[in-house]
Amino acid sequence: MTAVGVGAALLGAGIAVGTKTVPFPLADSYAAGTPRAVTLTTAPSVSQPGAGAFGYAVASMPASLAARTPTASPRHSPGTTHAPGKTRAGTPSTATSSQRPTSAATLAPQPTAEYQTPTGQNQKAWSEAILTALGDPLTSANIVSIGYWMQNEAGTPPYGIVGANNPVNVSEPGYGGTQIQYEAPGYYLMSYPTVADGVAATAAYLSNGSYPQVLADLRAGAGLSDPSLAGELEEYSGDGYSTIPDSWGASQGMPES
Repeated sequence: MTAVGVGAALLGAGIAVGTKTVPFPLADSYAAGTPRAVTLTTAPSVSQPGAGAFGYAVASMPASLAARTPTASPRHSPGTTHAPGKTRAGTPSTATSSQRPTSAATLAPQPTAEYQTPTGQNQKAWSEAILTALGDPLTSANIVSIGYWMQNEAGTPPYGIVGANNPVNVSEPGYGGTQIQYEAPGYYLMSYPTVADGVAATAAYLSNGSYPQVLADLRAGAGLSDPSLAGELEEYSGDGYSTIPDSWGASQGMPES
């Protein structure tokens, strides 16, 4: 569906790319001479808009969203950078964060540009905002899992595209969004004009009826490390990954909680 960088050292280690539309195994499984999806350890430097230019308020998810049914057309992952049917190299890592409750959200997410994934405190702020919009508890396990999900989706242009104010690469129409990459019939990776729009679009996309177990685990405060989520994560990522974090997401370090 469309809900909607690693160094040479990672190539040798066979660490997988955790982005979505075209899954590029980083090591032996990929033909020589073919460009790989991600070859940098850090994302390109992108100027981030000043926080003062954006107003932020966590959007409330309309009640009607939970009742939406999956679209009949073939689902392709949001921001997919993996071709359907391809496999990924490497053994996914698992989240180790506890499920302890955290204090109420106090951080305001700062805007992100295209190709920019939130990091550090801003990543935590985005995770808290998305969870709040979904009505889910701000446990450490939940916050870390959403952060890892962003890291799974991160990548180096032109692969692993991350839309502006869209850190988990959803393809929810509306919310002032602009189509920036075709994913599948009816699905485009989106950039959203503000943080509030991006948070609301993410909550709407995850609540479209296709990810009931993901929503149930977040609602329980358990995070997204359960192996039973593999099918929904594969659908979300276009067969790009089946765990949060995958080996690419884990390679970027444990998110703050």
